[in-house]
Amino acid sequence: MAPNEAKTREELIDPALERAGWNLRDPNQVRFEIPVDGFDPQAWQILQAELKKIKEQHHIYEGALPKGICDYALYRPNGEIIAVVEAKRTSIDPRLAEPQTRFYLTEIAKRQSFCPFGFMTNGRDIYFYDMGYASKRQVQGFFSPDDLKNLLYLRQNALPLTQIPINNTITDRSYQHEAIRRVSEAFEQGKRKTLLVMATGTGKTRTAMSIVDLFLRSNQARRILFVADRDALVQQAITDGFETYIPHEPCARIHTRDSEKIKTSRLFAVTLQTLSNCFSTFTPSFFDLIIFDEVHRSIFNKWNDVLQYFDARMIGLTATPADFIERNTFLEFECYDGHPTYLYSYEQAVEDGYLVDYSVYAAKTKFQRKGIRGVDLSEEERNSLIEQGLDPDALDFSGTDLERKVSNSDTLRKQWQELMEVCYKDASGQLPGKTIVFAMTQDHALRLEEAFNKLYPQNAGLVKVITFKSEYKGTHIDAFKQQTLPRN
Repeated sequence: MAPNEAKTREELIDPALERAGWNLRDPNQVRFEIPVDGFDPQAWQILQAELKKIKEQHHIYEGALPKGICDYALYRPNGEIIAVVEAKRTSIDPRLAEPQTRFYLTEIAKRQSFCPFGFMTNGRDIYFYDMGYASKRQVQGFFSPDDLKNLLYLRQNALPLTQIPINNTITDRSYQHEAIRRVSEAFEQGKRKTLLVMATGTGKTRTAMSIVDLFLRSNQARRILFVADRDALVQQAITDGFETYIPHEPCARIHTRDSEKIKTSRLFAVTLQTLSNCFSTFTPSFFDLIIFDEVHRSIFNKWNDVLQYFDARMIGLTATPADFIERNTFLEFECYDGHPTYLYSYEQAVEDGYLVDYSVYAAKTKFQRKGIRGVDLSEEERNSLIEQGLDPDALDFSGTDLERKVSNSDTLRKQWQELMEVCYKDASGQLPGKTIVFAMTQDHALRLEEAFNKLYPQNAGLVKVITFKSEYKGTHIDAFKQQTLPRN
């Protein structure tokens, strides 16, 4: 049997409010059953006692009654009501309380300097209502006093995104400006999520930084989070993004162990894996804007909990071509027609001259891709395998299995020789330009490095293994991007 409203409030709603930072024992923060039409709250408390006696005596009360009694009133320090909570028993859909909540908000707004926010809940589901500014929406928890203070500031001071000039020192290309305007227009129309699809190399991160700058200058966000699924991308967002283009704002990286200590910052960055372990230490409304990098990898399995938990407006970024993005990604970011908020494809970038098209080179060591069977081997290759204790005639490997199960040093050497022969060279014509070699596994990468160093001992430091297990991988990545060595 479903609990009644009083039981719902005691067992579900009261604890949820306390988790959000509201002290239910402090009348300066929270009061219960407050008349909203100007009726004296103290007089109402006295009247309640009288009504109880009259009811017990089976009499009818003939005096004036207040028109509306809200279940919870949440207060600012100056005594103004910043939010009301309308409670229902668990068996009732809280969305049905919208007319009642709207009446409370309207009446209270007549008696103070602003219209409060509203919450409607049955203890299980909570809906947030910013009357006159947005439709009600489901949230994962009550907002803290600081959250509501922040939301009120944003409501009272926000400027239209579309009227704020874009900072050309961050982004100066026409397609980047169009992306920013498309996102701005979508948010101005009331959307809570947008999706940007931009080809690798077209300035996706810089475009995101320009949007962050726009949100800050328009007073539409004061706490912004950048999320990526790789450590290097998070560090890049901090050093090449926030610190480079928005250096005047305090920035912090979130770690599980110190998520509480850094909440005074304005700009945040975090790996998705870390956020999934500590997101509940933040209230659902702590962040005003969240940007998810490579979002097509972020919405599945347990990562989706993060997207669902926060009430912030969200921007998804990806370089994956739109045709290859899962339908769920479009749905999750409110692109119900299957089209992103803005698309700048690789083909368009090449046509516009911002990217150079690639050409495919068919490597001679093609069996590394196709796989290997004993009957296809040369005598030299058969002997190499026999030396390793393998029967060539029993081999039947796919290309993927080959490097995982067979260590063929001669093949690795041939691959390096072929790469050094055909790759783009630096100005000297002797050494390769910056080249990324994707290995099958970490062990494969280490074998590649070893084979190169034996083959080209005069080029020490040219090749460096960088994987998620590498120590000081951030330093190695920076060196690859900014210094002469490593090259591969």
